[in-house]
Amino acid sequence: MENFKQMGMMKQIQFLPWVGRDYVRGINGKHVMVLGESHYCANNEEAVPGITQDVISGYIDSSNDFEGWMNTYTKFIRALSGKEISREASEEWWEHILFYNYVQVPMTGPRTAPSEQEFRDSDDAFFKILETYVPDKVIAWGQRLYGELPDRGHRGKDIIAPDGQQIETWVYLLKNGHSVEVLGICHPSAGFAWDYWHEVIASFLK
Repeated sequence: MENFKQMGMMKQIQFLPWVGRDYVRGINGKHVMVLGESHYCANNEEAVPGITQDVISGYIDSSNDFEGWMNTYTKFIRALSGKEISREASEEWWEHILFYNYVQVPMTGPRTAPSEQEFRDSDDAFFKILETYVPDKVIAWGQRLYGELPDRGHRGKDIIAPDGQQIETWVYLLKNGHSVEVLGICHPSAGFAWDYWHEVIASFLK
């Protein structure tokens, strides 16, 4: 089934999602999709359909040497789980979620922001992913990405953060009537307080 889905998406989607083997079981009974912004590729040969899957597989394989970029993924899983979890212990969590990068063209340099057109050219692929995998909850990495998501949905219920801040959510309605709720969090890189964001995410996933 997974291979069939991927073959059907190839014409629309440049970078296929990572889909954990227990995605259908979800977290707290919810199907959770985690949304990154883009891939950086040093050359065209790196921009292959399975790059997202390779990144997550490489991260959770503890036989691979640790690299600095992996800190981002470890911090996010700590925020998701609420635990001081190690890279080696994070695999179970990755197997319960779907991870997808929004922009469907590679960035030509690290920390390069996608253009407005690159975001818009990726909108249809995003909705194809939503219609195919039907997540209940989407957690978007970074306020820039959250702000660039299509506005064809409507505002959802605010999440109250530990400091009292009201954090907006967004809702998309799929063709089958299913509602997909989206939360934008601080990008889990430098300066990311995972314990703070755990409280926000836990409220969102209730």
